[in-house]
Parts: sequence; structure tokens; C-alpha cells
Amino acid sequence: MSSQKMFRVGLILGIIGLFFNILVSPIWNWLAMNQNDFELPLGMAGAVVYVLQQGAFYGGLFLLAGSFVVRSAEAAVDGIRQEPQMHPRAEED
Repeated sequence: MSSQKMFRVGLILGIIGLFFNILVSPIWNWLAMNQNDFELPLGMAGAVVYVLQQGAFYGGLFLLAGSFVVRSAEAAVDGIRQEPQMHPRAEED
């Protein structure tokens, strides 16, 4: 995966994770607090939302960080490929 694609995917996942954190998590917390008796399906759905939010945010964060590492490695490889190679016989003359 190229560094640009990693950056884009990481940015999208980070935005999705923030969306879950800002909008969806408070709604699930409100639903859980306004419920008189504890129902397992609502609690399980809240746990799934929390896992999706954490996974999206931290997955995006690590992809963003990894894209910078991959970009520096790509630049290093390009720098090595562009260095002129001297023939050993040419140096002896």
C-alpha cells in the first residue's frame, strides 16, 4: 500500500472514529441511562459501538503514523536508486 493511500484511509478512519465519539457514543450513553431495567441487547449494542469507535480511531491513527514511515522509506529507496553507479574499471583508469 502506498503512503498516500495509507494516509487517505487513515484520515477517513480517524474521522469515522471521531464521528462515533462525538455523536454516537453520547446517544448510546443517554439510552442506557434512561432505561429503567437493564436489557442485555442494548448493552451489547453499546459495547459494539464502543469497539467500532475505538477500532476506527486507533486504526486510523496508526495508519496515519505508518504513512509517514512508509513515505520516508520510499524516499530513501528512490534516493538509492538515483545515485550514479561508477563502473569499477572506470575508477582504476
